[in-house]
Amino acid sequence: MSPPDAVVDEIVDLTTELVGRIWSHFTARAAELNLSIAEAKALAQLEADRALPMRALAARLHANPSNVTVIVARLEARGLLERQVGDDRRVKGVRLTAGGLSLRGKLQARLTADHPAVRGLTAAEQLTLRSLLRRLLDERPSV
Repeated sequence: MSPPDAVVDEIVDLTTELVGRIWSHFTARAAELNLSIAEAKALAQLEADRALPMRALAARLHANPSNVTVIVARLEARGLLERQVGDDRRVKGVRLTAGGLSLRGKLQARLTADHPAVRGLTAAEQLTLRSLLRRLLDERPSV
Protein backbone atom coordinates (compact mmCIF):
# COMPACT_ATOMS: atom_id res chain seq x y z
CA MET A 1 0.00 0.00 0.00
CA SER A 2 1.44 3.37 -0.96
CA PRO A 3 1.59 6.16 1.64
CA PRO A 4 -1.24 8.19 0.04
CA ASP A 5 -3.52 5.15 0.25
CA ALA A 6 -2.63 4.73 3.92
CA VAL A 7 -3.42 8.40 4.56
CA VAL A 8 -6.78 8.14 2.81
CA ASP A 9 -7.59 4.95 4.72
CA GLU A 10 -6.78 6.66 8.00
CA ILE A 11 -8.86 9.74 7.08
CA VAL A 12 -11.82 7.49 6.30
CA ASP A 13 -11.39 5.59 9.57
CA LEU A 14 -11.02 8.78 11.62
CA THR A 15 -14.01 10.52 10.03
CA THR A 16 -16.14 7.40 10.49
CA GLU A 17 -15.21 7.40 14.19
CA LEU A 18 -15.97 11.13 14.47
CA VAL A 19 -19.36 10.74 12.78
CA GLY A 20 -20.21 8.03 15.30
CA ARG A 21 -19.25 10.31 18.18
CA ILE A 22 -21.23 13.21 16.70
CA TRP A 23 -24.30 11.00 16.28
CA SER A 24 -24.03 9.75 19.88
CA HIS A 25 -23.61 13.32 21.09
CA PHE A 26 -26.67 14.50 19.15
CA THR A 27 -28.75 11.58 20.42
CA ALA A 28 -27.77 12.25 24.03
CA ARG A 29 -28.44 16.00 23.85
CA ALA A 30 -31.84 15.43 22.24
CA ALA A 31 -32.73 12.89 24.94
CA GLU A 32 -31.81 15.43 27.64
CA LEU A 33 -34.67 17.55 26.32
CA ASN A 34 -37.03 14.58 25.96
CA LEU A 35 -36.78 14.64 22.15
CA SER A 36 -36.33 11.77 19.75
CA ILE A 37 -33.69 12.17 17.08
CA ALA A 38 -36.38 12.80 14.46
CA GLU A 39 -38.10 15.40 16.64
CA ALA A 40 -34.81 17.23 17.26
CA LYS A 41 -34.02 17.22 13.54
CA ALA A 42 -37.49 18.58 12.76
CA LEU A 43 -37.08 21.40 15.28
CA ALA A 44 -33.82 22.36 13.61
CA GLN A 45 -35.53 22.66 10.20
CA LEU A 46 -38.50 24.82 11.18
CA GLU A 47 -38.94 28.56 11.65
CA ALA A 48 -41.42 30.60 13.67
CA ASP A 49 -42.06 33.30 11.09
CA ARG A 50 -43.05 31.12 8.14
CA ALA A 51 -44.75 27.78 7.75
CA LEU A 52 -42.90 25.01 5.96
CA PRO A 53 -45.04 22.61 3.92
CA MET A 54 -45.10 19.09 5.35
CA ARG A 55 -43.67 17.64 2.12
CA ALA A 56 -40.76 20.08 2.28
CA LEU A 57 -40.11 19.10 5.90
CA ALA A 58 -40.17 15.43 4.90
CA ALA A 59 -37.63 16.15 2.14
CA ARG A 60 -35.35 18.03 4.54
CA LEU A 61 -35.52 15.17 7.03
CA HIS A 62 -35.08 12.54 4.31
CA ALA A 63 -38.16 10.86 5.74
CA ASN A 64 -41.42 9.40 4.53
CA PRO A 65 -44.24 11.98 4.74
CA SER A 66 -46.35 9.60 6.86
CA ASN A 67 -43.52 9.37 9.41
CA VAL A 68 -43.22 13.15 9.44
CA THR A 69 -46.94 13.39 10.22
CA VAL A 70 -46.30 11.36 13.39
CA ILE A 71 -43.31 13.51 14.35
CA VAL A 72 -45.31 16.71 13.79
CA ALA A 73 -48.21 15.37 15.85
CA ARG A 74 -45.92 14.64 18.80
CA LEU A 75 -44.29 18.08 18.64
CA GLU A 76 -47.68 19.75 18.24
CA ALA A 77 -49.00 17.90 21.31
CA ARG A 78 -46.10 19.40 23.30
CA GLY A 79 -46.95 22.89 22.03
CA LEU A 80 -43.66 23.18 20.11
CA LEU A 81 -45.15 23.73 16.68
CA GLU A 82 -48.43 24.47 15.01
CA ARG A 83 -49.97 23.45 11.72
CA GLN A 84 -51.28 26.01 9.26
CA VAL A 85 -53.42 25.59 6.20
CA GLY A 86 -52.18 27.62 3.26
CA ASP A 87 -53.98 29.19 0.32
CA ASP A 88 -54.17 25.74 -1.23
CA ARG A 89 -56.22 23.95 1.45
CA ARG A 90 -54.56 20.65 0.53
CA VAL A 91 -51.13 21.93 1.62
CA LYS A 92 -50.51 22.01 5.35
CA GLY A 93 -47.53 23.82 6.73
CA VAL A 94 -45.88 23.74 10.13
CA ARG A 95 -44.07 26.43 12.05
CA LEU A 96 -42.46 26.69 15.45
CA THR A 97 -44.24 28.23 18.38
CA ALA A 98 -42.43 30.38 20.94
CA GLY A 99 -41.98 27.21 23.01
CA GLY A 100 -40.51 25.42 20.01
CA LEU A 101 -38.07 28.26 19.37
CA SER A 102 -37.02 28.22 23.00
CA LEU A 103 -36.45 24.46 23.04
CA ARG A 104 -34.53 24.62 19.76
CA GLY A 105 -32.29 27.28 21.30
CA LYS A 106 -31.64 25.07 24.33
CA LEU A 107 -30.82 22.13 22.09
CA GLN A 108 -28.44 24.23 19.99
CA ALA A 109 -26.70 25.53 23.11
CA ARG A 110 -26.26 22.01 24.46
CA LEU A 111 -24.99 20.72 21.12
CA THR A 112 -22.33 23.39 20.75
CA ALA A 113 -21.22 23.41 24.40
CA ASP A 114 -19.16 20.23 24.05
CA HIS A 115 -19.44 19.15 20.43
CA PRO A 116 -17.02 16.37 19.46
CA ALA A 117 -16.00 18.12 16.22
CA VAL A 118 -14.59 21.16 18.04
CA ARG A 119 -13.86 19.97 21.56
CA GLY A 120 -10.23 20.66 22.40
CA LEU A 121 -9.49 22.68 19.25
CA THR A 122 -7.98 26.13 19.44
CA ALA A 123 -9.79 29.04 17.79
CA ALA A 124 -7.32 28.90 14.89
CA GLU A 125 -7.86 25.15 14.47
CA GLN A 126 -11.62 25.69 14.48
CA LEU A 127 -11.28 28.23 11.67
CA THR A 128 -9.14 25.80 9.67
CA LEU A 129 -11.64 23.00 10.22
CA ARG A 130 -14.51 25.26 9.18
CA SER A 131 -12.67 26.16 5.99
CA LEU A 132 -12.01 22.51 5.16
CA LEU A 133 -15.61 21.50 5.90
CA ARG A 134 -16.95 24.30 3.70
CA ARG A 135 -14.67 23.14 0.91
CA LEU A 136 -15.77 19.53 1.29
CA LEU A 137 -19.44 20.47 1.36
CA ASP A 138 -19.06 22.62 -1.76
CA GLU A 139 -17.87 19.57 -3.68
CA ARG A 140 -20.47 17.69 -5.69
CA PRO A 141 -21.04 14.21 -4.24
CA SER A 142 -20.05 11.39 -6.54
CA VAL A 143 -22.66 8.68 -6.16
